[in-house]
Amino acid sequence: MRRRTHPPVIALLSYVVLTAGCSSSVAPTPPVNSVAPSRDAASPETTPTPVLVASPTVSGTVTPVHSQVATAVTVGQVALTVVDTLRVRSKPRVSDDSHMFEPLLPAGTPLYVLDGPVPASGYEWYEVAPLGSRILPQGWVAAAARSGEPWLTGGDFSCPAVPTDFRSLAALPPAVGLACFPRIPITVRARLIGCNCDVDGGWLTPAWFSLGTGGPGMLVEPERSQPPTDVGEWFWLSLDPAGRHADVLPMGDVVEVTGMFDHPAAASCTFTEMDGEPIPSPRCRLVFAVTKLDARS
Repeated sequence: MRRRTHPPVIALLSYVVLTAGCSSSVAPTPPVNSVAPSRDAASPETTPTPVLVASPTVSGTVTPVHSQVATAVTVGQVALTVVDTLRVRSKPRVSDDSHMFEPLLPAGTPLYVLDGPVPASGYEWYEVAPLGSRILPQGWVAAAARSGEPWLTGGDFSCPAVPTDFRSLAALPPAVGLACFPRIPITVRARLIGCNCDVDGGWLTPAWFSLGTGGPGMLVEPERSQPPTDVGEWFWLSLDPAGRHADVLPMGDVVEVTGMFDHPAAASCTFTEMDGEPIPSPRCRLVFAVTKLDARS
């Protein structure tokens, strides 16, 4: 069995079981399987009212993003859910191997569109990542009902300021990092700690976007010395092997790290499921890739 560690993206592998040597074992709630493509199976499908908002190409600015009004859902832009209880799936189709993630997306949820459209099962699917929450799942959603009633529309999103400390960086939904600060260097101070943490499941390539078994570790706030109790708050150190850092990392010390979202190496990213074949994936683009690490006194 191949074993790789978990990348710092909340919902990338939400259906694998994490086992942590530095924390108690955690088993996420298994996904619910059903034939419903998007809306909650307990609620009847209703006709939503489309919301017409700006559909921008989000760039690395720190000011509100605006563009011409449009309703099309486009890769590299923002979309909004216009219905309640929109379902996110692990694959762009209705099938037993397309896991259904929880929670469902409420109306008005801003999403960054990573990929699509993919036609399957009578729907057009887009891979999306939530912009306003670290709890909501990333995956594939159907853009409209089979009748043509829209479930997604173009949207806009106001980018926050560039993070200047580790707390604000760690609180940032990964999609915001990609949408608002692509390839923009971000520098913060944090403590580098070790953790004998591992997961069973799929893995990313290049491998350093996830982690090799047993290291190199994770980042926490400078005043902390232990990982957060909530696994969802763990912030893995994804260290660019071509970056500027010592061969022997200063484990346990406060360090200054500089990194970026949408690292150039993410262009060749693939994701491999257990017993599966590698497939191109935008997931590495969501990772905060550390390009420089210096020990601080």
